[in-house]
Amino acid sequence: MRLPIRLPEHQPVQRLLTACAIAVACAGVGVLLAGPWGILAPLRKLDDVFYDSLFTLRKPEPKLGADVVIVAVDDQSIEAVDAVTRFGWPWPREYWGHLITYLKASGARAVAFDLLFDRSSVYNNASDDDAQFAAAIDAAQAGGLPVVFATRTRPDGSLWDFAPPAKAPLLGVANVVREDVVRAYDPAPVGRASLASVTIDKAGIATPEWARRPFLLHYYGPHENAGTPATFTYIRAASVLAAAIGKQKLTTAAQTGVSPEMFRGKIVLIATITAATYDLKSSPTSLKYPGVEIHATAIQNMIENRRVIPVGAGWPVALGVFACLVGAVMTVVPRRAPGKVLGGLAGPAIVLGTCAALFMGGREIRWLAPAAPLTATVIAAFVAMAYSYLTELRHRQFILKALAQSVSQEVADAIAKDPKKLELGGDRREMTVMFTDLANFTTLSERIEVERLADTLHYYLEEMSGVVFGENGTLDKYIGDAIMAFWNAPLDQGDHAVRACRTALEMRRREAVIQPAIREMAGTEVYSRIGINSGPMVVGNMGSSYKFSYTVLGDSVNLAARLEGANKMYGTRIMLSETTAAIVRDKFAMRKLDLLRVKGKLKPMGVYELIAEGAVDERTAELIRRYEAALAAYQAGKFDEARVELEAMLESHPDDGPTMVLLKRVRKLIEDPPEAWDGVYVAKEK
Repeated sequence: MRLPIRLPEHQPVQRLLTACAIAVACAGVGVLLAGPWGILAPLRKLDDVFYDSLFTLRKPEPKLGADVVIVAVDDQSIEAVDAVTRFGWPWPREYWGHLITYLKASGARAVAFDLLFDRSSVYNNASDDDAQFAAAIDAAQAGGLPVVFATRTRPDGSLWDFAPPAKAPLLGVANVVREDVVRAYDPAPVGRASLASVTIDKAGIATPEWARRPFLLHYYGPHENAGTPATFTYIRAASVLAAAIGKQKLTTAAQTGVSPEMFRGKIVLIATITAATYDLKSSPTSLKYPGVEIHATAIQNMIENRRVIPVGAGWPVALGVFACLVGAVMTVVPRRAPGKVLGGLAGPAIVLGTCAALFMGGREIRWLAPAAPLTATVIAAFVAMAYSYLTELRHRQFILKALAQSVSQEVADAIAKDPKKLELGGDRREMTVMFTDLANFTTLSERIEVERLADTLHYYLEEMSGVVFGENGTLDKYIGDAIMAFWNAPLDQGDHAVRACRTALEMRRREAVIQPAIREMAGTEVYSRIGINSGPMVVGNMGSSYKFSYTVLGDSVNLAARLEGANKMYGTRIMLSETTAAIVRDKFAMRKLDLLRVKGKLKPMGVYELIAEGAVDERTAELIRRYEAALAAYQAGKFDEARVELEAMLESHPDDGPTMVLLKRVRKLIEDPPEAWDGVYVAKEK
């Protein structure tokens, strides 16, 4: 049964509720930003950036050959007229009269001049220029061609004067925009109809209801593409003038090619686009955009009943709430940093994706201002990330504190990143466990004062624990003077047996180094016996919800404890089970000590003495070979052969404990031969 560990962290449901609370609070910030309190003003520039960017990404919709044609006075037109007539700019207004007459004959639907005629013609002294122009205007309008002229409003709302003495000139306000980048069109600035509105009305086209109020222009594309007009049809004014007056020289200079079919049924806008007279604007689609195209776009929008449609006020609020919720939940709930980062990006991605989908999605452009909900989602992600960081930091500190005395810093860090490794209960896995015990500790504890004993033990355990942590072992517990440690939990360690053997050898080396300090504290030397076994074990937090410890259980654990005690029988320091020996044989030098049946076990097993890592010197290698040969003779029942070999070995290795132990055993068997012999030695003690 698995019992819950009460760690200082929110459970999934609590984390979800916290994320929802963060989302609601941050969405409320978004509502404030989007509301009518003026807080949105600093974010409008951000909305404008998104708005313009989406227009540049939207596929162009060229209107070449559509309802609107632009007759443009460009530099080439001025040069062509000047070359023939010697008239620079401005042209005589008589020429505009010829142009109107030609367009009426061509079947144009309406003509709109985006030119100002608020002052008398400079050519009136030489001819009745304004009067001739007015006569052409009156004749065209009497014949059914509405001709609309641009004008401007004064501060008091009145219109500028119109100099030509036309009977009933049609005037439309041209100063309809005040932005650096023109995004909206006002059809009635200062209560006066705009140039586009008057033109549409006089052309007999029904004005959409939305066009009676300022609206967002549906731009069809950039002004130019590689220097050529890309959205509306442009025709040079000189070419039209040449076609209108029929002068051969002007026709040649203007290189006309103009025909009445170009204007039949069209609304014709006339304007200048020369460098000196350029009515320069900026639009979302082009940094440099002729002012006449603003009016052309507005007219085309009204004809097609198309504009950029702002979504309802509830959309940004709903989107902000949803995106904040997704972003906060996906930031708070995941445990790993990459998941949190992706979660934090999810909210802004939802806002921007929705905004782009509405804008780019089809024939109609729908505009959802993203700045307010985007800001809300960024705040939500930041708050959620900060909350996660603080709670995870608190949780991590708790785990590190709890594990600081059991595992190395590296292992503790890994567990802090994945706390599930510490669930209460057992996990069966292959592991290596090690038991150590100080020789003659009982005698030592009787000989010295308890304070000195405590100091000695503290010093010894401190040194040996550092060795365990050095190989990323898990320090299970201290049992008096004994140490229990294991490998391959809580982290996976494929080389767990190798790590345990290295730890044992390093403990032996470290003991030699600290003996002077131990001797000074205890008055004698101390050394440890070590038993190591590998096999299946159950590892986890064992105990109850009141008290538990992270430990290992199983028969393989008990065997390691028996091997530690079995060192006393052979005079060895480090003993391995045959399971561990088989795993590390190619990395460590060892010798087989015996075929042993430890107390409490029915099945015998080979036991080995761990000698060194890597190769050993020739003298040690010879000791291993001769001992294992004697052991083989002993196990085969050839006791005399074993005795001879062992006695010879003692001459060169008089202090070798296993040789002395086995020789004593062989001599006894020679004196009292067994009735049946299986080569197994049965340990009588633990």
